[in-house]
Amino acid sequence: MNSEMISFLSFTNREVSRLLRVWKQTIVPPIITSLLYILIFGYSLGSKITSIGGVSYLEYIFPGLIMMGVISSSYSNTSSSLYISKFQGNIQEVLVAPMSYMSIIIALATGSLVRSTLVAIGTLIIGSLFAGLSIVNIAVIIYFLVASILLFAFAGILTGLWAESFDQMSVFATFVVTPLTYLGGVFYSIDMLPPFFRTISLLNPIYYIVDGFRYGFFGTTTSPLWISALVVFILTVFFFGTCVVLFKRGYRIRT
Repeated sequence: MNSEMISFLSFTNREVSRLLRVWKQTIVPPIITSLLYILIFGYSLGSKITSIGGVSYLEYIFPGLIMMGVISSSYSNTSSSLYISKFQGNIQEVLVAPMSYMSIIIALATGSLVRSTLVAIGTLIIGSLFAGLSIVNIAVIIYFLVASILLFAFAGILTGLWAESFDQMSVFATFVVTPLTYLGGVFYSIDMLPPFFRTISLLNPIYYIVDGFRYGFFGTTTSPLWISALVVFILTVFFFGTCVVLFKRGYRIRT
């Protein structure tokens, strides 16, 4: 085993161990949040909305709730990890290790992959107690789950590179990720919207994530599945490439 592989595995192990040590902060809160949404929206609005796309309202929103937790966990994991490393100064130890920039990025993203997957599994288990779910295409579910985790892991890395204060850390999550998530069709179908707002929703990348992920459970989509898959793939590759370029330039990490 060469030195780069050893460094990569060690850094990956550090990232995974870090999030597992504080599992009550990293794993449990998103699951509890999803449970609250199920109880509040699923049972209150669900009693008023008979069905959407042939399934009950509670069943309809459940895949979106899973994706909400996944997106939030993935983004916050890499952004906080990288920013804290910058803040404490130990990012320099990572940069001088015999490890390529791509390996650093992949190791950070692996931490998000583990955390978000655990959140998704936990939410699925808790939610299945309240909503009966069927799985139509497991391959589609896995694709959108993994691609979405990586996409927002890379987005979190970019935020961690850019941020120079804790206030800046919250800007992207508060003003971009959260609004796009709530407007991404988690709690409704865009077919229920007026034409203008439906068109606006088509510009929201999270809509394609939720719509494609929901297909894996119910076998129906609002937009063609291949478009959703392509949008997520292109965005993931773009964010990954941007991370690599900025790391090579030493953007706000080299002193």
